[in-house]
Amino acid sequence: MISTLPTDCLNKIFECLEKDKATLHSCLLVNRLCCRISVEILWRNIWDFKCIDQIMRTLIDCLPNESKDLLINNGVTSIPISNPPLFNYVSFCKVLSIPHLLIGYCTYIEILTKDPKNYLIIQEILKMFMKQISSLKKMDFCFFEDDYDYYYSFYEKYNFLNFINFPGANDCLKNLSELICDSYINSEFFLQLSKICHNINSLVIKFEETVSVVGINDLIFCQNNLKSISFTCNNGRDIFDNDILNCFKASTKHSNTLTELFLYGISLPSTFTKIIFSNLRALKLVFSINVDTLIKFLVNNGKNLEELSVFRCDNNSLNLAIANYCQNLKSLYIHFPSNGIEELKMIFVNCQQLESIITSCGYTHLSGKRLLELVAKYSPKNFHELKLREANLNSKDHLESFFSSWKDRIPLKPFSLIINGNGKDPLNNNIIRKLVEKYKGLGVIKKFENSNK
Repeated sequence: MISTLPTDCLNKIFECLEKDKATLHSCLLVNRLCCRISVEILWRNIWDFKCIDQIMRTLIDCLPNESKDLLINNGVTSIPISNPPLFNYVSFCKVLSIPHLLIGYCTYIEILTKDPKNYLIIQEILKMFMKQISSLKKMDFCFFEDDYDYYYSFYEKYNFLNFINFPGANDCLKNLSELICDSYINSEFFLQLSKICHNINSLVIKFEETVSVVGINDLIFCQNNLKSISFTCNNGRDIFDNDILNCFKASTKHSNTLTELFLYGISLPSTFTKIIFSNLRALKLVFSINVDTLIKFLVNNGKNLEELSVFRCDNNSLNLAIANYCQNLKSLYIHFPSNGIEELKMIFVNCQQLESIITSCGYTHLSGKRLLELVAKYSPKNFHELKLREANLNSKDHLESFFSSWKDRIPLKPFSLIINGNGKDPLNNNIIRKLVEKYKGLGVIKKFENSNK
């Protein structure tokens, strides 16, 4: 029956399976059409596969004859002799990961990168990517921390970023929508990229000791519709040094288009408190939290937020500001001090769209038992998910009391409770399992997870 369906219809069906790799793999053997459609989807992002060595072999098989001749003439002996591939696999690729290409996780790639002559293989693969991929969507050259030393030595020997000058690079990169990079990449690379790429929607920059300020600023500034910015810094450098502040300054150009801002190890700059980010929907802050600056920022920008994450910060003044200025929140990740009951109540009362909370319990925070009581009594009608770390629930009675109270909610919305660690007294899984089954049968529980990690 599947063979009678129009190709357009099959394409739409298979698109729904993009994240279901196992099912797509099973479709490879149905017929040639299903195989081609499956391969086209599977090869969009080849770097997610565990068999990177096999992917590399296939990429080498796909090299044009002139590239293979160049490699052989330069003494590269690791070129496999095989039949031409069934499809032009490279043309299906939409993601380029430089770290995986250079280093990867397997012995085969280590052989490629450790032999200087074999660097030519990387060069020819990049040349093939630039020429045969009509429109790359995502590019990643942010290296894994464990590989920095090797990367630096490799970078000193070979300018592997010269692929931006290869034939076809302009067409390949002009519609790039997602970029992940380190700040120490050569400024010239960023400057060239800023002349080609003007449609990046999502930008992730990991700041290191060296920052290509001019190039990064130009790249940020020249985007037409930048929606997501992520700045991370975990090397201990001054969070308000001029390099990072200049990048923040360039970001303000996108105050009308930005929908997501993620800062790891970097505080919000005070200049942001004076700017209206009219479409900001998600704000995620990890470490280096300046509470006063954040509160001032929320005064102007909290009303449109739907998601707010503030990692490792328990402050009643901040929680009160959330209740007053972030009344359209759907998801909240925050900590509540042990004396923060009233602030949590206010969040529940004022934030009527709230659906989910992630928080930690423990000695300085509200206990898991008290949190469940407050959720059952005060949470708004759309609320249906709670994720707890170190919940400190000492018996099944605490859970049963909550489930029993939730059963009487009108309207009843099945609840998801995820417990990640329960302190010194792990819950008895057998007893809890029976309790969960009972309330799942009553339509009270949608999902329950209990991990002692």
